[in-house]
Amino acid sequence: VEFALIVPVLLISLLGIVDIGNVVYQRADMESALRAGIQYFMNGGDDLATAEQVVNASWTTKPQGVAIVAERFCLCGNVEHACNTLCEDDTYPMSFNRLRAVATIEGILMNDEYLAEQSVRVR
Repeated sequence: VEFALIVPVLLISLLGIVDIGNVVYQRADMESALRAGIQYFMNGGDDLATAEQVVNASWTTKPQGVAIVAERFCLCGNVEHACNTLCEDDTYPMSFNRLRAVATIEGILMNDEYLAEQSVRVR
């Protein structure tokens, strides 16, 4: 009788642990793929489409319906600014490349949507 009462609790706990482990693994794989895209920029690459392809190729456990966006943006101080004009203090804006990925990671007990983003400054 005690075994019959404890087994369902243990099985649900086991499923939860497996599910959380799967989500953590897929999230780490997502972050690793974004780092590969950022590494492409750091090695001198400047094509946004190629950076997206690098992320796609590096993401080994990519779920369905993933959105990967590579974009270039500029900052004057901490404010986003147009890249083709000078800042208010007549300095050039700092240029960055950003990679964003949105994925819905499906598990046994839960489905979660994750957004990951990484940026690197361009010189």
